[in-house]
Amino acid sequence: MPRFTFRLLPLLVLFLGFSAVAKADSFQITFAGNASGTGQFTTDGLCTMCSPGASLLTWVVGVGPDTGSNAFDIVDDGPATVTITYDRSTNTLSSIGTFNSENRDFLIFHTDLNWSLSSLQGDFSGTYAVSPAGVPEPPTSVLLLVSAMVLAAGIALRNIAPTRRRYAG
Repeated sequence: MPRFTFRLLPLLVLFLGFSAVAKADSFQITFAGNASGTGQFTTDGLCTMCSPGASLLTWVVGVGPDTGSNAFDIVDDGPATVTITYDRSTNTLSSIGTFNSENRDFLIFHTDLNWSLSSLQGDFSGTYAVSPAGVPEPPTSVLLLVSAMVLAAGIALRNIAPTRRRYAG
């Protein structure tokens, strides 16, 4: 048994190391005011101040006239979205302004939970709220633990099989 435990120790260290690192989280944004909308974003789960290129993995916002294919996002709006920051400690977004590459609309997030949008259809503003997304993915640590348990069971069975053959006689 001590030999089996010694073989399992590196797996346990690997599991603990990856369970702290390998996680991500998803958030919903809800807009209210003279225009409404929704958005979502994901982070690597480790950042305190998350921004594109620094732990903010995805970000898409559809508000007012900027919905569907005209939504704001970090994929095609590129450098214009660099100023978006999510502050995990206050659960707020901030930006000095984000241009929409499809129609040149301009969206600003304020840390006091207000937003404003300037577009050809008019100016819109209101409040926003950030909340965890409804259906979280299973944490990577759970998947690693299950894998480690299956591997440990395989090692244990392999060690038991030769013992049975010796006594079968």
